[in-house]
Amino acid sequence: MNKILLYKPLILFVLISALFAACEPDPELTKEKVQILNKTSNYSSKHTTEWLTVYMNVEKDLPNFRPAATSRALAYIWMAAYEAALPGMPKFVSNDTKLSGLNIPALPHGVERYDWNIAVNAALASCYEHFLLGANTEHKAKIKDLEVKINGEYSSTEQEIFTNSQEWGRAVADAIIAYSKTDEEAEKQVLDAFASDYTPPQGEGKWRAQKGGALFPYWGKVRTFASFGDDLLSPEPPAFSTNQKSIYYIDFLEVNADIMKNDNEKRWRAEFWSDDLVGVTFSPPARIFQIANQMIEIEQLDLETALHLLVKLGIAENDGAVAAWRSKYHYNTERPIHFITDHINPDFMTILGQAMGNNNVTPPFPGYPSGHSTFGGLGISVLTHFFGEDYTFTDRCHEDRAEFKGYPRTYTTITAMMQENAYSRIPLGVHPRFDCDEGLRLGKLVGNNAIKYALKVR
Repeated sequence: MNKILLYKPLILFVLISALFAACEPDPELTKEKVQILNKTSNYSSKHTTEWLTVYMNVEKDLPNFRPAATSRALAYIWMAAYEAALPGMPKFVSNDTKLSGLNIPALPHGVERYDWNIAVNAALASCYEHFLLGANTEHKAKIKDLEVKINGEYSSTEQEIFTNSQEWGRAVADAIIAYSKTDEEAEKQVLDAFASDYTPPQGEGKWRAQKGGALFPYWGKVRTFASFGDDLLSPEPPAFSTNQKSIYYIDFLEVNADIMKNDNEKRWRAEFWSDDLVGVTFSPPARIFQIANQMIEIEQLDLETALHLLVKLGIAENDGAVAAWRSKYHYNTERPIHFITDHINPDFMTILGQAMGNNNVTPPFPGYPSGHSTFGGLGISVLTHFFGEDYTFTDRCHEDRAEFKGYPRTYTTITAMMQENAYSRIPLGVHPRFDCDEGLRLGKLVGNNAIKYALKVR
């Protein structure tokens, strides 16, 4: 793909002035020519990659923000970025044409009086400050430093254009934030991730909360954007059984066998995709964004395409988290740590957490379906839509890690990569295969729904 050159507003102004000086076209023709000249597709996406990198550096340290709340945050953040650049995207429509209650303001001036990179920068800075709950002083300084750095790159921009662009980006962010606050269920839960009033049901095969309680037990009530109704609830998992020929037993037996064998290749896959280590790695849903971030940079996508990709991925992740967590707490299916120690191997331990010296860690929420696998499934749908199925890619998300096997892995298809992500939870010791199978199915479903959520109309 050809490299997209960074748009210079001063050159734009000169070109627009020349058009008016040469002739006096009718107003509609003028508007059309202005849109052609100041199109978002003529801008570089390099700042989106910088902003995503800062997100990863902050999000990794926010324990009660992941994995469900970060999925929601990513959706709103990139919706704001998309809306900030939308006036320069004549083939696209606003989310407020689809989402009742969302009101994006009208652009105050003609599109020739804006720089979309400056507008997106302002929108992202405002949204990061609002949605990254728990960010400390150091985190906030990273956000502010990037905002200032990017603005500095446009210091020669005509002052009116610079001011218009900043004000527009912030106005869009304010509209998105106001809309997010109307989801009262989500607003309550992001402040009370381990709801003290939740008591899990008891019985054979039911999940048992460990020390600390249940994480996001009511997340299934949070707002969705493109998936609704039956699409948000998984079918029943296999019935609890200690019969050694049952699917239930066989799938847990596989988890125990993988842990006992401690195969080097399987351990590499398990640790490479874990992303459960607060303070070390970003979260599982953020991982899919970081993969997209690498692809954006490799392909040097223009700003329009990058924002279209990221808003679709955000919508899919938001809906995927709601669907997975609704299903988790609907069925309350046990984790390997309980079934295996009770019925197969009393000495069973997961390998999750060993990289940090913590043994036998298991996620603080029910197993079915796997959230990891759900995010992998929606990654198949969204990334394949934008990059094609037969896309060779080397994932470098963790290549500099020393705590675990993070050196890069190469894939020849997006499906192969995301399936490996999904099933990596088996040798890690935290999910049986039926959890992963359903997570993949559910993720692909909500991912496809996000693709059908049409923003590009011509």
